[in-house]
Order: sequence, then structure tokens, then C-alpha cells
Amino acid sequence: MKYIFRGHTIFEYIPNADQKVIQYKIHGTIPAFNYCRMIDEDYKLLGEFFTTVYRHTQGEDVELKDIVVD
Repeated sequence: MKYIFRGHTIFEYIPNADQKVIQYKIHGTIPAFNYCRMIDEDYKLLGEFFTTVYRHTQGEDVELKDIVVD
């Protein structure tokens, strides 16, 4: 499951990995989240991403769908 912000993958949830949520980088060093200029709705969707991750880690049956912010 990915959080894709204006065409760039910012976070990805990988259920069976040691590090379950990875944050992508720009130019290999700068956290991609630092490049996000968000409006209120974007924060709501980011919260939905992490809430879904939490619920899934707690054993709930949730749909792991990408969240795309245009």
C-alpha cells in the first residue's frame, strides 16, 4: 500500500517486511515528505494511510489500497 502525493511515492507499507513503513527519498538523501506542500484534505488522507496501517498491524481485515493525492 502506498501514499502517493502528486505523482511521487512518499510512504509505502509492506506488511511482511522488518521495516513495515518505508519513506522514500528524493535525490537519494532528502525525505520525500519534506517536499510535500499540503492542504487540510491531504493531511486527512495521510492520517487515513497510517490508520489503515495500524489497523492492519492489529489484525483487522482492512483493504490495503494505495492512497493517491492529486
